[in-house]
Amino acid sequence: MKIKQLIDELKSYSAEPLDDRYTCDTVKVGDPEKELSKVAVSMFATPDVVREAVAWGAELLIVHEPTYYNHMDTELPYPLAHEKKAFLEKSGITVFRFHDYAHRMDPDLICRGELHYMELKGEYQKGEHFAVNRFILEEEMTAKELACHLEKKLNLRHIRIAGCSDRKGRSIACCFGTPGHVAEELEKNDFVLTGEICEWNEGELARDYAQFGYNKAILVMGHIGSERDGMALLREILCKKHPELQTRYFECGELYTYTD
Repeated sequence: MKIKQLIDELKSYSAEPLDDRYTCDTVKVGDPEKELSKVAVSMFATPDVVREAVAWGAELLIVHEPTYYNHMDTELPYPLAHEKKAFLEKSGITVFRFHDYAHRMDPDLICRGELHYMELKGEYQKGEHFAVNRFILEEEMTAKELACHLEKKLNLRHIRIAGCSDRKGRSIACCFGTPGHVAEELEKNDFVLTGEICEWNEGELARDYAQFGYNKAILVMGHIGSERDGMALLREILCKKHPELQTRYFECGELYTYTD
C-alpha cells in the first residue's frame, strides 16, 4: 500500500464529500507515493513526536491539528515555521492532517474517541454545527464530579470550571477542541466540554449564569486533552482495518506545564 492509498481511504470515512480546495486535510510535507509499512498517529507534528516517529521507522504521520501555526497551513508565518519545514523535509516523513474528514464522520471521530475513553454511560446525539455534538448522561453529575472523572479517565493534568460547579446536570455539549458555538450550546445544555475559551466572553458568561442561579458550567479541558483520544481511537481503527501495517499512537503531551 502507498501512503496516498491510505489517505484516500481516510477521506472515504467521511459521511459527506468535501471539496479538497477548501479543506485543511492535506499533505503538509513528504511524498504520498512512498510505500507504507508503519503509520504514526498524534495530535500535533511536534519536533519530539517527529523524532520519535522517524526513529521508529514511520513513513507517515497522521495529525489532527496544524503543522505551521495557521489553520490551513498555507503560510509560514514565523521564522520558526521555515525552520520546522526544513526539519520535516530532512526527516523524510510524510505528514497528513486528518481534521475536517474526521469531524465529518458519523459519529464524529473525535467526539466518539473522547466519549469512548471517558467511559460515561449515556446517549450520543449528533449536533447542529461542525464538530459540535451532545451527550446525555444516564445519571446526573455535578460539574466538579464530571471534571474529576475526566481527569482520571483521560489522564488530564487540570480541568478548569467556569460557572456552577456543585449542582447536578445531565446534558452535555461536546465542543472538543475549539469549534465555536460554546455560548449557544451553554444556553441549551447544563455543561459544555471544550478545549479552549475566550475568558472575557464565554468564561464570564458562564460565571454570570451561575451567579444568576442557573446550573450551567463550561469545563475547559485544554485543546490537546479534549481531542487526542479521537486520534488514539483512529489508531485502533487502523490496526483493525490494516493488520499488515504497524500503527502506533505518539503522545505529544499537553501544552502547559504546572508548578505543582
